[in-house]
Amino acid sequence: MRRSAAAENGGMKNFIQQVFASLERGAQRLREREIENYLSQATDAADLENRLRRLERASLRRQLLQVAE
Repeated sequence: MRRSAAAENGGMKNFIQQVFASLERGAQRLREREIENYLSQATDAADLENRLRRLERASLRRQLLQVAE
């Protein structure tokens, strides 16, 4: 029994969505590892605080740029 073209297209769409979701999760995990590595290089509490502030500012800039688009 052959599936309809609509069912096949729906299945393909679902598959593509799953692939993109998987890629997004992988990219997020990579970014988290990069941040963790960056923070682990802090030499003392003050350095760690400065690094956290830099990350927060960079995140805020990205959010503002997305809103402006």
